[in-house]
Amino acid sequence: MTMTEGPAAELREPKLSLAEVRQLLADFMPEAGLDVVEVSPHRVVVLALPHWLEQRPGGTLSGPAIFKAVDLSAFLAVNAYAGRVLTGVLSSGSINLLEGAEPGPLRIVLTVAKLGRRMAVVTAQVFDADEQLVAVSTMQFALPSRPTRSIAD
Repeated sequence: MTMTEGPAAELREPKLSLAEVRQLLADFMPEAGLDVVEVSPHRVVVLALPHWLEQRPGGTLSGPAIFKAVDLSAFLAVNAYAGRVLTGVLSSGSINLLEGAEPGPLRIVLTVAKLGRRMAVVTAQVFDADEQLVAVSTMQFALPSRPTRSIAD
């Protein structure tokens, strides 16, 4: 069974469109090196651009760089399905690095497995430029329990 089968494949209508998620990325994380390419009822797909991903000596992408790309991508997925929840914070994250990722772009395929009032859980599969599965991840976000004020208030 793949990560897109079973309960995680539940259809969930996004609250933000692809254009709105891209605008969120441009407004709040313009230097992230990410490109959102799909927002659908099944998944969110993000490309992590190669110039932003640090390499280890020996020529593979570093694990922390992959984790960071998945974390930011999962944050975008939560916002796509929950609406703009900019104060949602990563409360738990795990990643399994399966293969050394060669330098190049990463395709991150995200599924919101659980979306509640106070918590969201996102699963991710990370593919390198050769479409080799290089990592799988689960990220859990705590969502705000009440409206928050902006910094300007």
